Amino acid sequence: MKKIILSAALSAITAVSALTPLSAYAAENDAGYVYTIINNEATITGFEGEPVYIDIPETVGGCRVTEIRDNAFYECGSLKHIALPETIEKIGHHAFYACFSLQSISIPDSVKEIGMGCFNGCESLSAVSLSDKITRLPDSCFRSCTSLVSIDINDNISEIGDFCFSGCTSLSSVSLGNTLRYVGDCSFYMCGMDSLYVPPTVEQLGICSLGYAPTDSGASQIEGFTILGKKKSAANSYADENSLSFENADDFVQAFAIQRVNGQRVAIPSVFLLAGGIIILILSFSTLSGRKRKRNK
Repeated sequence: MKKIILSAALSAITAVSALTPLSAYAAENDAGYVYTIINNEATITGFEGEPVYIDIPETVGGCRVTEIRDNAFYECGSLKHIALPETIEKIGHHAFYACFSLQSISIPDSVKEIGMGCFNGCESLSAVSLSDKITRLPDSCFRSCTSLVSIDINDNISEIGDFCFSGCTSLSSVSLGNTLRYVGDCSFYMCGMDSLYVPPTVEQLGICSLGYAPTDSGASQIEGFTILGKKKSAANSYADENSLSFENADDFVQAFAIQRVNGQRVAIPSVFLLAGGIIILILSFSTLSGRKRKRNK
């Protein structure tokens, strides 16, 4: 195993002893990350110093960077920004745990897997872009990301793990993908939403997954919380079992009328109503014209 310390800002290459087969790169400051190379693939395993901005390259030592190892940036409180290359395929569990200064993260589409607790406790994280190749958000993945306001769960994600967004108190806008099947226990516990549309593909919602917040006496329902979905769906059953408000919503209504801004229902835009009226008139005119042609024959 070859171990290299590489600074986020490479400024000079220094010679090392003959006992070290790879080069070490000097830095302008003491901040840097540590990586290993195994089977011609590089894995980021940790960091040195107190890095603020890190731009990980696609290759180091002539090898592709394919992984961020478990706990790699664990409790790196100084880290505000990190850029990940398109070669990364996996981000390990708790890789960015308690990086409370980290402000945003863009997970490249090359990433197929992220580990549990990956961004747990990233209090400043306000923007997240997920890879299209990720199919599962693991347990506690974004737990206690108190600055996160919105999240778009793409159509490739089929499962949201337990406590995934628990404690995201600012989270007020969530879009769930149309292939989602499972929403884990307490996955949206203590979030800032007052409603959520649950697609009919969802087969199971875990305990306290939606509409609950902590109180002195334990978990309690969020007053006025509404679940939006199809009748006779898992969302409908969950609402009934937990005595939560439920509203029926078909795809058209979900797209235009059910979205809420500051707790208020947004009406279907008039342009769509006008377009719908025009279509109806055209169809009616075509039908009448067809009848007249038949009579003239």
